Amino acid sequence: MRRVVVTGIGVVSALGLDREVFWRRLTEGRCGIEPIEAVDCSALKFNLGAEVKGFDPRAWLAAKEVEMMDRSTQFAVVAAMEALAESSAEVRGDWAAVVTGCSLGGKCTEAETYKGLYEEKRTRFEPLTIPRTMTNAGASWISMRHGITGPCYTVSTACASAAHAMGQAFWMVRSGLTEVAVTGGNDAPFTLAMLRGWESMRVVSPEP
Repeated sequence: MRRVVVTGIGVVSALGLDREVFWRRLTEGRCGIEPIEAVDCSALKFNLGAEVKGFDPRAWLAAKEVEMMDRSTQFAVVAAMEALAESSAEVRGDWAAVVTGCSLGGKCTEAETYKGLYEEKRTRFEPLTIPRTMTNAGASWISMRHGITGPCYTVSTACASAAHAMGQAFWMVRSGLTEVAVTGGNDAPFTLAMLRGWESMRVVSPEP
């Protein structure tokens, strides 16, 4: 059994688009729950959520890459870029792993696809629709962009997905199954259908 340490951290969240801003706002006691802007919530009983705002993937990714990724995957890839840039470890090859947690997958892409199918009556769709909606898209993109050829998979256990993924990565490094791992979680669930689903459960507070 070996000691496991964190060598780099990356963040894309409602409290900040990088680790430094996120940590500063967190320690200041700032609340990341604000009025949702990505979806028209006028028909819902709530309009608040921890939404990532001001995120422009083109500031970090090539235009072609942006087109190939769902918003959820973009979060994962950009956060991983920050973590790896900060890390002193050499993270590549078959002795490195990627273990991510993702509960829902590419819901933004899914919403666009269903709108095209049922509302616009389209018969042809983007060829990369399926790769964009898969829950493991974030892990796959991280491994491809950074040349990580060891274990690469995604844990999907609802709201515990990221925690379980980090636990898996911890044990993999501690046991010697892999030397180093990139781990964390990603989701971008703010679509009208998803918000309607949460509203129907009657568990969303109208207050922040």
